[in-house]
Amino acid sequence: MRRFHSYTVESYLAYLKKMKLTRKITDIHLHHTWKPTKKTYFLASNKERVIYGMWRYHTKTLKWRDIGQHVSVSPDGLIWDGRDVNLMPASISGHNKNAFAIEMIGNFDQDHEKLEGTQLETVKKLIKGLFEIFHTEQLIFHREYSNKTCPGTSLNKLKFLEEIENHIKILGDAVATKEQMKQYLLTINPSPKIDCTPDEMVTYYLQEGEIEGIRGDIAFAQALLETGFFKFGGLVLPEQNNYAGLGATNTTKKGRAASFVSPQIGVRAHIQHLKGYASKASLNSPIVDPRYTILVASELLGSCIYVTDLNGKWAVPGNGYGEKILKIFEKIIAIPVKEDTVNIQNEMILEENRRLKEENMRIQDKIKKYEELLNTIKRQIDNFS
Repeated sequence: MRRFHSYTVESYLAYLKKMKLTRKITDIHLHHTWKPTKKTYFLASNKERVIYGMWRYHTKTLKWRDIGQHVSVSPDGLIWDGRDVNLMPASISGHNKNAFAIEMIGNFDQDHEKLEGTQLETVKKLIKGLFEIFHTEQLIFHREYSNKTCPGTSLNKLKFLEEIENHIKILGDAVATKEQMKQYLLTINPSPKIDCTPDEMVTYYLQEGEIEGIRGDIAFAQALLETGFFKFGGLVLPEQNNYAGLGATNTTKKGRAASFVSPQIGVRAHIQHLKGYASKASLNSPIVDPRYTILVASELLGSCIYVTDLNGKWAVPGNGYGEKILKIFEKIIAIPVKEDTVNIQNEMILEENRRLKEENMRIQDKIKKYEELLNTIKRQIDNFS
């Protein structure tokens, strides 16, 4: 049996850096498998067999010399090796000479599966690492040279490239899950100094972020940076429920920065202040951020589209401030996602039950027709006799 090996994105890139390359690679080709799907992968008891299945299809049915892609990125964020990197991939006809081919396991056409969470972050890290190793910035979606939708109609190339280059927008939907955020916090600080449970804190950030259209996971990463993972110890005291250093400057005395009556209101103030930097749109909740009017007066509303735009504005001088937030965010998103296999299995059972019911109805219809035919034949026999 052809064997395949899995890597973390970091270990794969380290392996690739040590490899002796015998061909020039200038193009990174991106595909989705369509089949196998993410669901297929998660339900497989032996994940390697999923990769092996692709190899069998490529070599036995399509008659290729090996599996087509150099790597496959699975939904759990692993990198599975494939074709020898020093060999051209079977990727995009007529464009394979200087290509490195990536397959993302899943069907990422609109209204099907989503490229998200650990898998998305792994793909972005992988591509960014390949850009550095191969000294290129040429990312090619399969559909650019074919009439296929690959790597999925739900993917916008421009947005994808922005995210690869750490141009992460402050506005938008959270990518990290509640469990990833909570688990990362407790890994660093098992006893956070907050007047609520870690689960409640994470929930506040996701809920308040959704209300204002702010990425709650990014705001939470910023809170971890500002509070030292809720250990505090700086100018802000834990009982102030101030998780963003609002009102804390070099001249502020300890404990004299902004205070809020509850953790949720403190989170709301943080989210509102972040929205003030990211957008000129009005707030959706009553203002609780005491510094929001300062942003208005300073004409700073909407001045920070990306997280790295906070450098020198939220924090002064703020060199690398946004990058520090993104590093924390990357570690949050690297926490493995536990897929709800039971729910997936239940969905498949329900789907199978529906199929069986439909098949049973078809069989019943056939039986009824045969019974009618038999009765007709019996009547004809009776009449004949």
